[in-house]
Amino acid sequence: MAKPILVVGSHFPKAIEERIDRDYNARRNPNRVPFSQHELLSAADGADALFITPADRLDSGFFQKVSPTVKVIATYSVGFEHIDLEAATRRKIPIAYTPAISEATADIAMLLLLGAARRAYEAQELVRTGAWKPLGLDELLGWQLGGKVLGIFGMRRMGQAVACRARGFGMKIHYCNNTELPAEIAAMPSTTRIQRICFARASS
Repeated sequence: MAKPILVVGSHFPKAIEERIDRDYNARRNPNRVPFSQHELLSAADGADALFITPADRLDSGFFQKVSPTVKVIATYSVGFEHIDLEAATRRKIPIAYTPAISEATADIAMLLLLGAARRAYEAQELVRTGAWKPLGLDELLGWQLGGKVLGIFGMRRMGQAVACRARGFGMKIHYCNNTELPAEIAAMPSTTRIQRICFARASS
């Protein structure tokens, strides 16, 4: 049985490339720049599926012209703002996307919190530009995360993953959510207790 034809719009990590080679007859983008829309349409001629990135803009004009053989389009991204979903629906082409990776996103959130708190970017710029000199004791002072309040809007998987890391730094967590967290998740020592706060919506 012939393998499905998959148009591959970019270069992906090794594990993904190996699976593509195993399961599909791949039509790869040979360049390090995204396909133009004309190139993507040409590559899609007779293909079963497309594997794209946010650099590929699929507007209504694209869906008017894309080959009728295309059964599904997958994007290597959490967002799908680069795809005209209404136009895809009219052509009855399902769109697959990458679900949010809560743990990795929470790590990055803490990286940014720590970087801002300790003024890491400013210090790195001084080192990179050769401007680093013995400074006064009041220069580039940051602040510690312990005891600070972190507000989280939305406490589902990603919010809870951020809260878990922030509590490890002794932060107090305030969150806004449609429902309260289960007691086993919210129960923490008093110094880092998760508290739910609600915001009244302004009436129009």
